[in-house]
Amino acid sequence: MCFSTEIKSFPTEEGWLKFDLELTIKLGKNHMKYSEFTPDGIRDKDDGSYIYECNYCGQKWRLKEPDYSIRGYFFKT
Repeated sequence: MCFSTEIKSFPTEEGWLKFDLELTIKLGKNHMKYSEFTPDGIRDKDDGSYIYECNYCGQKWRLKEPDYSIRGYFFKT
């Protein structure tokens, strides 16, 4: 019910939007849930990663959204 592979980066805007839609659908169907936000600790910047959890297998995932040159990722935690 959750994701089968990790994503090392989102090299294109299209790839990011496709993933974001898939995650949104899984959240809407209650297959996954948002767990927490982990700030990156850089002063004066509201940046960090989001933790999501699969409601079926319990796997936790860390999402870093792409932002300009930082291409983001989606890894198991």
